[in-house]
Amino acid sequence: MIVRTGGRTATFTHEDVVAAGVRLGLRDLTVQAVADALGVTTAAVYRHVRSRAALETLVGEAVLADLRLEDDPAQPVAEHLVAFARQLRRFTKGHPGSGPYLQRIFPRGPSGVRLLETQIKALGRRGYDPAAATVLSSAVATVTLGLTVVEEVQEAHALLDPPGTEQATREAKAAMAASPLVVAAVGGIPAHTADDYFEVVVSALADGLVRRLPPGTAVAVLREDR
Repeated sequence: MIVRTGGRTATFTHEDVVAAGVRLGLRDLTVQAVADALGVTTAAVYRHVRSRAALETLVGEAVLADLRLEDDPAQPVAEHLVAFARQLRRFTKGHPGSGPYLQRIFPRGPSGVRLLETQIKALGRRGYDPAAATVLSSAVATVTLGLTVVEEVQEAHALLDPPGTEQATREAKAAMAASPLVVAAVGGIPAHTADDYFEVVVSALADGLVRRLPPGTAVAVLREDR
């Protein structure tokens, strides 16, 4: 497509729009940002994408195309689920904005479908039918993305407003100090990193899921009265 921008002619394609969006990243993606990156108007970009949501899907699918889930067939189910969580977390932390993208709607296109198929096949090799494999994978992905997005939000806020973040931290500590019960609870937790916490949570989740839904179990068990 050829458009006029400030007296000069700019030529760009659908692929250029996607490439510009990928360079910007999902966190900073807007139609205006893509237009600025290409040196064109937003109206020109809208000739290639019908909406901001459509742009996000195009860019998101292009980003997800780089995610390749590795599977060690020798790993038991719970270990495989933890390995899947680690890979998903590493990818989303390396691609800011991809976490919220995956949280909103999944899968949205071929790249997402490929990832889901990969997990269904991996768990199928461990005795799960497609429905059960999807339930297990979705549960692990939901928790993984939730924890990772929280980290991303906290880090972004700290960078955006360091003095405000420090003040909020001091106020939070002061509020906790007013409760002996909370002070005792927090004091009993050893020093740890976000990675340590993630490992504990996803490992416990994986173990619990496998106990609740072992290989060969139908998903209908999830509806049983308790």
